Amino acid sequence: MKIGIIIIFRNNESSIRVENLAKHMRSTDIVKFCLVDNYSSDNTLQLLHEIKEECLDKVEIVEIKKIVSESMAKRAGARYLSSNYNLKYVGFINLGSVQNKGHDLERILKQITQNDNYITDLKTLIDKNNTKQNFIKGVFSIVDSIKEINKKYKSLKPSI
Repeated sequence: MKIGIIIIFRNNESSIRVENLAKHMRSTDIVKFCLVDNYSSDNTLQLLHEIKEECLDKVEIVEIKKIVSESMAKRAGARYLSSNYNLKYVGFINLGSVQNKGHDLERILKQITQNDNYITDLKTLIDKNNTKQNFIKGVFSIVDSIKEINKKYKSLKPSI
């Protein structure tokens, strides 16, 4: 079963390296990515479309036409994924929050996509911690999950 990952962008043009992000997204067949543009005023949306062109069926884009909160952007991505794909697991990353904490999206994606066992452990952790029946309320934080799993994978610790 695939896992969905929502990545929320807002004016992140300077930190999007299309080739690197696309490489990580193409490297897995068990993750469906939903890139949400939260009404960026820079070139972010164009860069997201470039990523989609390189990844084709692994990436979807949701464009929000006005600035909304993180929870509303996450909900828009979750609704899109639940309407179009049969996914049991959906996580999210807010690029702005990740960068404010000094983390790197590429390292997070690399850690998630390089090891299928890591995804299996992620699903197990979600099943253990998620008792919510509502799909949208059950969307989990990728960064928090990685921190939890890294207790098991001490050798894989990224800078998060």
